[in-house]
Amino acid sequence: MIIENKPRVLVMLTAIALMVCFASTLRGMANQWWNDEDMGHGFLVPVAIAWVVWRERERWRGLRAEPSGIGFIILGAGAAMQLASALGAGLFAGSVGFVLSLAGVILCLGGFAWLRVWAFPLLLTLFMLPKLAIVYNQATLPLQLLATRMAGGMLSLAGFTVVREGNILDVSGHRVAVVEACNGIRYLLPLAFIAVLFAYLSDSKRWMRAALLAAAIPIAIMANSLRVAAAACVPALAEGTAHAVSGFLIFALCLLALMVFRHMFNSVYTHLHA
Repeated sequence: MIIENKPRVLVMLTAIALMVCFASTLRGMANQWWNDEDMGHGFLVPVAIAWVVWRERERWRGLRAEPSGIGFIILGAGAAMQLASALGAGLFAGSVGFVLSLAGVILCLGGFAWLRVWAFPLLLTLFMLPKLAIVYNQATLPLQLLATRMAGGMLSLAGFTVVREGNILDVSGHRVAVVEACNGIRYLLPLAFIAVLFAYLSDSKRWMRAALLAAAIPIAIMANSLRVAAAACVPALAEGTAHAVSGFLIFALCLLALMVFRHMFNSVYTHLHA
């Protein structure tokens, strides 16, 4: 990319320096995307960011570069986070430092006008950050129990005899344990990412991104509970290929639900402004 009054080589050298300084963090993030099924969508995030930047190239190509010294302060904060990560604070600290450093570089080279134009791509980087372990561990058990209760309720409404013991469902003698992997985060994280991108592509109203992001949370929880209920009702769906296929089908229903929510939000908005 060429920033007005800034030689191309400076931008390229800055990008290379950033990649070198955060090489260990970027490698750790890629490893988590590859090995953690909850984070598999992480590989798509940089691609989506690059595409959004290119799609909006007419907005930033003509911007005047007005470098801001505040960028160096933000770069310093990013470097401190990376140092903390290297000293044992964990991968999450280093990844946040990388995002801060990206913002700092934009300010140093282009200024606040460039930062405003690239605000949305920068926000998308949050979806590629690794899970914060302390938050994930605290949320896992409550989400497991919630999925168990909701799945039990679905099965009871469908006429099945259900006995629930903690995170275990007994359906007509068939017992299913709602394990950590069934806590719903595997649906929530990619669905939230897709919800924001879908809103960006399909609607010019900026608030729609936040609205669909919020809608993705109950949709993911309901979808995960439905998958647990299906596995408890039909033992063949509890593992193997059938389990994976059912997961993809339910995720497709989640995408359909996002479209329905968008239509609902637009209907309410139109009615309020009629």
